[in-house]
Amino acid sequence: MKIGLFGGTFDPVHPGHIHAVVEAYIALDLDKVICIPARQSPLKTEVPTSDHHRLKMLEHAVRHYDFIEIDTWEMEQEGVSYTYDTAVHLKTQYPDDALFFLIGTDQYRSFEKWHRYQELLEMLNFVVMDRFSDAPVSDDRFMIISQPVLEISSTIIRERIREGIQVRHQLDPEVYQYIKENHLYEA
Repeated sequence: MKIGLFGGTFDPVHPGHIHAVVEAYIALDLDKVICIPARQSPLKTEVPTSDHHRLKMLEHAVRHYDFIEIDTWEMEQEGVSYTYDTAVHLKTQYPDDALFFLIGTDQYRSFEKWHRYQELLEMLNFVVMDRFSDAPVSDDRFMIISQPVLEISSTIIRERIREGIQVRHQLDPEVYQYIKENHLYEA
């Protein structure tokens, strides 16, 4: 089986995330994609919204995609979420499957800062989802798929909510409703 892996804090998850996953699923002819919400990213300083809320929003966002699953293993671990530890876990779960770890160009550019990145390259197939708007990626250690990307930012969504600026158009309707009902990201 060919399995795509897509990690992130998903704080909040937005249509740009889902668009990237679906485009990778098509381009790589994957059997499924597993979204892996992180407890705390080692390269981000901001503490994310609670695991419970981020998981609920992700569940709402992927509910209509039968090829997308959610793996909460990282959320169940203590401390910072390292992709290396997750890769070891997933290799034991799927020993005979081809695993494709999907990253954006921003993650690609900081890849050498990742914990045990050289070992990761041996364990997983890394796929850079290269946006048409970015400078081209040229690195034979990575598969590259070009795709149009919805330019939506979780950071900007959080900031706009804090400032009382409209964000409904940047979120799945159920995710937007969940954020409003739970007063997430408000000042």
